[in-house]
Amino acid sequence: MNNKNLSSTRKSSATEKLTQKEFNPNYRFAHRSGWLPAPGSVAFKAFFEEVLTPTQGAYAPSVQALDDFISANPVLSYLMDNTCKQNYNLVTACSALAKSEEVFLPRIASKDDLLTAFNNILTRPPYFVNDELVGLPFSALVVGIDSTLSGVTLFGLPMFNQKMQAILNNWNTFLASPASNTVFSVEGKQWLSPAAKQQYQFEIWQKDNETLPYWNSWNSFFTRRFKDQQASRPVSAPSDNRIVISANDGSLFRWDDNVASTEVFWFKDMKYSLSDIFSSEVPEQQAVMDQYNLLELFTDGSVFQTYLNPYNFHRWWCPANGTVLFDPVVIPGCYFNKLVIPDFGGASTESLPYLVEVNARGTMVIKTPDYGYVCCIPLGMSEVSTIAFDAQMKAGATVSKGQEMGMFEYGGSSFVMIFQKIPGKKLIFQDAMGQVLDKLPAPPQGSADTGGNVTLIGGQVGKWEDVDFCIQSTEGWQNAGYVNQGSRYQITYVSGLWTSNPNTNNGNWYDANGSSITATQSGYPLQGVAEGALIGQIGNNPPFLIGDSGLTPAGQIGQLQLVINDDLMGLYGQGLKDNVGQIIVSIKPA
Repeated sequence: MNNKNLSSTRKSSATEKLTQKEFNPNYRFAHRSGWLPAPGSVAFKAFFEEVLTPTQGAYAPSVQALDDFISANPVLSYLMDNTCKQNYNLVTACSALAKSEEVFLPRIASKDDLLTAFNNILTRPPYFVNDELVGLPFSALVVGIDSTLSGVTLFGLPMFNQKMQAILNNWNTFLASPASNTVFSVEGKQWLSPAAKQQYQFEIWQKDNETLPYWNSWNSFFTRRFKDQQASRPVSAPSDNRIVISANDGSLFRWDDNVASTEVFWFKDMKYSLSDIFSSEVPEQQAVMDQYNLLELFTDGSVFQTYLNPYNFHRWWCPANGTVLFDPVVIPGCYFNKLVIPDFGGASTESLPYLVEVNARGTMVIKTPDYGYVCCIPLGMSEVSTIAFDAQMKAGATVSKGQEMGMFEYGGSSFVMIFQKIPGKKLIFQDAMGQVLDKLPAPPQGSADTGGNVTLIGGQVGKWEDVDFCIQSTEGWQNAGYVNQGSRYQITYVSGLWTSNPNTNNGNWYDANGSSITATQSGYPLQGVAEGALIGQIGNNPPFLIGDSGLTPAGQIGQLQLVINDDLMGLYGQGLKDNVGQIIVSIKPA
């Protein structure tokens, strides 16, 4: 099957890991996603010694530009100096911990230390030190400063990130050059070691050459394709949008439903905020997202987020059949900014919901003919974060499940899919065997571990099911899903009874047709019809009567809201407070 789950024994182990994460306050600090050596390891320390050692010659132009920029700005100079001071405090405090190996931090004593290391990394591809992968060397370096208060501020500044982008683009140029293929030049070493080959399944990939160095550059290896795509990653139900597939290889970070348009982040329970996800400081990009009303389209929808490790396939495929809504956009953002501090894990996944809102990310929306809209967000994290959509992904283009959508050049380690809430349907995140995926699976503990749920590109991760909708008599307008352009729905009473006022009408309970009393006052959603009847409204359009059976008005788009016909604001009495009961309706396309 395309979506692999842990055995019962492994699940027990995963549960223990999750329990440890929940109750051990130190666990979060050392959490890693497999891109870096174990904190405190000999390899980690050897890497820092290498990159912090000054070399002859001038800085690369991009590094020199950052140096000049910081030196010329008193605020940035203060933040840089204070970051290094706070780094010293962290290093000192961590060295005193009983388990200091778990939170080893590099000492970045000055701006010159940081820039020297940046300059040295520019001519190194991701490589192994003592057989331990340093997959994100920039992240490994800044882990001791971006987890300080001043560092969080510094790495969150757009003007600072513009200079960082130039440095990382400089590195990306090197990674695309033949000079970066040294890690593929010796059989049995580096990325050609037996352990590394096993991790990324050496035999299944197309290569530039059948002999050493196999790939002509690091980026050529990173964006490699399958020799036999159908054999390696078959697409589940290619003609059926009811089956949702993963857009990428990776591991499930979390899924969530009923995602709010606006949320607040909390330390232990980060929420997704659609208003922040669908935002850009580039006016032209914001205009596109506003033009297509993405915030309202996806409010109360579902989010499915995965993260990638360095061995994964780093291309993405379309998860549904449909048409591209608009030319995809790539939103600039931060590179090393994190919300959870202190975060000593380097390339941590702890901040992922936050990073979806502040990091460089792509945004592409597919309009399906039968299951609403799907938003695809490749998320850049730390190094380079080059997000490249395929040239065929243009407004109005017809796309199919499994068609290549784009790729990450080096960097980029998360992918987000957001699905609309559709009237009468519910997306169940489950694999091809019908097993529901964990909402918050256990995280990985190293590069050889993939966490609680592996997601393979093209493999099933969800299935749409027909569901009835329950309306509570004690609640105001309740969102049943978004009515897209050209859609109409037949809403039919199924079961249940309610009453809008147990003290009138002899306390009778009734169905969606309501009571024998006619609502006449302005506090009711709809006057001139039965009190207690089922009422609907689409977007900001006028409310309409549904009763036991009703058809949504033609030509209206927006959230379909349902409610009991009652004094919603409590202007004339108890309002909804004294109501009792609920009803269930079916909602079918008309």
